[in-house]
Amino acid sequence: MPRRSPRRHPLPEPLLGSAFTRAQAVAMGVDERRLAYDDVVPLGAGVYAATELVERTLPERRHHLVARALTSEHPEAWISDTTAAQLRGVDLPRHLAMDRRVHLTQRPSPDTRVERTGVVGHRRAVRDQDVVEFDGVSVSSAPRNWLELAEVCSQRELVVLGDQFVRRPYDRYEGRSEPFATIDELHEVVEMTRRVRGRRTARLALQDVRVGADSPPETLLRLALVEAGLPEPELQVPAHPDSLWSPRADLGYPEWKIAIQYEGKTHYDADQHRRDQRRDTIFRAAGWEVLHVNGEDLRTDFRAAVAAVAEALRRRRPLI
Repeated sequence: MPRRSPRRHPLPEPLLGSAFTRAQAVAMGVDERRLAYDDVVPLGAGVYAATELVERTLPERRHHLVARALTSEHPEAWISDTTAAQLRGVDLPRHLAMDRRVHLTQRPSPDTRVERTGVVGHRRAVRDQDVVEFDGVSVSSAPRNWLELAEVCSQRELVVLGDQFVRRPYDRYEGRSEPFATIDELHEVVEMTRRVRGRRTARLALQDVRVGADSPPETLLRLALVEAGLPEPELQVPAHPDSLWSPRADLGYPEWKIAIQYEGKTHYDADQHRRDQRRDTIFRAAGWEVLHVNGEDLRTDFRAAVAAVAEALRRRRPLI
């Protein structure tokens, strides 16, 4: 005689606020067939979540729910690689930003192994400090995470990522006041971690990682200027060095009094545009030449921007 479908009893409270595995649901007394009802969404890898929770979660972040559920069931595993970087909100190269697989790492000889469709399992010998808690879940530490990305990134991509990991955040907008890592911490993890793919790329990239870039295009602009044979610009350059409240240029040459502003999409907002105008007025009143660079320059590898900076450096005498 066929089994009758289970009644639509409410899911246990602990299952409503986070994703869960089939085993976790059964352990709480939920009939497996109950997971087929329309108030539950299968997320893959044997993980489910209440429909309301899924609807509140951006599609590109739903695999983070899967990652959290799996680390809850497998506490010896932690989130790593692109999944950890995405969880931190790092702006990844396109080929990694589209990766919706869940990357989990375990030590070489755990008691169990996470093997599921949509999950990439890694076995790595790590130091205790290489695994930390972030947003309530175990993840690779930021320095180790950056080194993990070296396996799948070019040297240039890794410089861009390095600048993001070490940049000083804006507490008002990001809810944190400390960088994910320091340059010294990146050096340490590279030197202390042997026999890993991408280590040579990481060592080369570290030579060009700097504190002060607020976006990947700013890093790419800096690299383009240096590769063209121009002096390396400083970052976050104040119009008035002696004033804590001075407006700053994204990049610049204080010796020549040349300020360079990269204008992303947010700079086309009317209020932001007025603030930018006021900032430029202060720079020009202090004797600076202000150059503007935008997404069109980015799409052409900053060729016109590099030429404009080179011409400005030629025209202006460095201050003695």
